[in-house]
Amino acid sequence: MNKQEAIRFISHMYNDIIVNFDFVKIPDYFHNDYVQVTDGNKINMEEFKNHLTTLKASVDQITVSPFYDTLYDEELQTLTLRYTVDVTKKSGTRGLIELIAIFEIKHGKIVRCNELSHALHHDNEFKELASISSPVV
Repeated sequence: MNKQEAIRFISHMYNDIIVNFDFVKIPDYFHNDYVQVTDGNKINMEEFKNHLTTLKASVDQITVSPFYDTLYDEELQTLTLRYTVDVTKKSGTRGLIELIAIFEIKHGKIVRCNELSHALHHDNEFKELASISSPVV
């Protein structure tokens, strides 16, 4: 996969899985042995699915910005991104979260993601949303 293909692949993943919560498409993007480390919290595929279900139950809408910065290592198949996520919670509270994520892609599937998140607004309400696993409204 080249840089443009990787960016398009991750963009489609965000749209399908995070924005539209279309969890049926998880196998289209993620390897069964997927591992994610967010702000030091490591989760496996089952825990990732739980995170997504909890996220869906906690928010009304998520919008992912265009990627501000991208760095791609074609040999290692890693894509590093910086972007923001605009989140509206079920309570109506709206916040912006900045993320830096490194995706490792093997055989057309995401096998690992390391990400750091930082709430830009309403820090207390949004700082743990990137790694949420139990409902917070």
